[in-house]
Amino acid sequence: MAGQYSLKSFLRRAPNDLLQRYLEGLGLDDGIGWQQLTETQVEPIYKAIEAASERVRVQIGCDFQEIHEMANAGGTQTLIDEGRDPHHQVPLAEPFEKMRSHTERAFWAFLDHPEVFKVAKRFRHADRLRWRKRGDLPTVEPGTDDDTKDRLAAAISDYYLKTEGRGRGCQADHYARGERLYWFVYPEDYAEGRLVYDDSHELQLETQRPAFEIVFVYDRADGSLDTSVSGVKKVLESLQGIFCAVVLGVEPDLADRTEVIYQLDDLLSPNFPFEIRPEDGVGEVRVKLLRLELVGAGRPRITIEVDAGAGDRVLYGLLDEVLKSTRTPRDAVRVTRASLRLRFRPESGGRARTLTFDVSYPNSCSLKHETTHEVARQLLKRWGIDVSGRAEDGSELPKRTVQRTFRV
Repeated sequence: MAGQYSLKSFLRRAPNDLLQRYLEGLGLDDGIGWQQLTETQVEPIYKAIEAASERVRVQIGCDFQEIHEMANAGGTQTLIDEGRDPHHQVPLAEPFEKMRSHTERAFWAFLDHPEVFKVAKRFRHADRLRWRKRGDLPTVEPGTDDDTKDRLAAAISDYYLKTEGRGRGCQADHYARGERLYWFVYPEDYAEGRLVYDDSHELQLETQRPAFEIVFVYDRADGSLDTSVSGVKKVLESLQGIFCAVVLGVEPDLADRTEVIYQLDDLLSPNFPFEIRPEDGVGEVRVKLLRLELVGAGRPRITIEVDAGAGDRVLYGLLDEVLKSTRTPRDAVRVTRASLRLRFRPESGGRARTLTFDVSYPNSCSLKHETTHEVARQLLKRWGIDVSGRAEDGSELPKRTVQRTFRV
């Protein structure tokens, strides 16, 4: 994202021809004198917006912030990918290549292909979420009809009404993204009173009923389900059960589940074999952080972290010092979180890209569903850190029995 949003900054970045098209649609183009303006002379445009009604100014602010959030390399790629979807069949790569900035690409897509923009923005939002994963699901054809959508919304509404006294209203929508099916569910949150200014700039108490968000991502090829939701383990597993029953038509066993997706203990070794291949495009792998938990009373935690410039030797040297000073044998330590950094080989003389991500026991990972993140996901499987689902070649991974008596 190109910095924090502000109206004047956005106006300077956005091409005048697109601003003119947008504001003409709102009836705000009179008196601006577009022909006399350079691309950075934004004051007349700014004054026209400020002179508009409160309702129009709010709409402009919301629209411009949405465009701003998509005005980056990731947003551009998401728009291109969504445009290729059979539901749209809109080729965006070629017109995007001729444009001068990500702001121009996002603004143009917003105006000319609003449905592509709407779905791509949801995916881009999902790419920033943190996921909790389970990988023991069957590979079935998920339900995507209106009846499934209504039943999922009703079941989640019923769950929250009974357990938390909220969620009376609930809406669910789904979108396909390659082999993955995304479900966005929006239950109604508790009503809240807020002090707001009305159109006459008088302070009023307004009651609002905001929505909160739950996102499911089912990967049929992998037999996995990623879930983004706020709540404790019981909430997560209850919602996973609802999703599986309604969308997949299966009843997963949720009783005392201790399925482990990520095994991290092998990272205690400074000689961990990070196998990388030429086709991965990765030149270097580093361990930046290890969070350790000591078996025993109180289960104390120790976090060892080094900066980006330090090598693994520094981190593992610190690890040895900690274990020696506390007289802790290695087999009495478990790794509950690791931060890994991948450096990709530069392309066409460009700068090398890096990706830093966290993996936590038993099933949490900060990786998204972007291209470079998909490379990292496959590497986790190859390295035996991700022990769920299927290996990168499509074969079944062996199920591991985890001999652990504590949970994070």
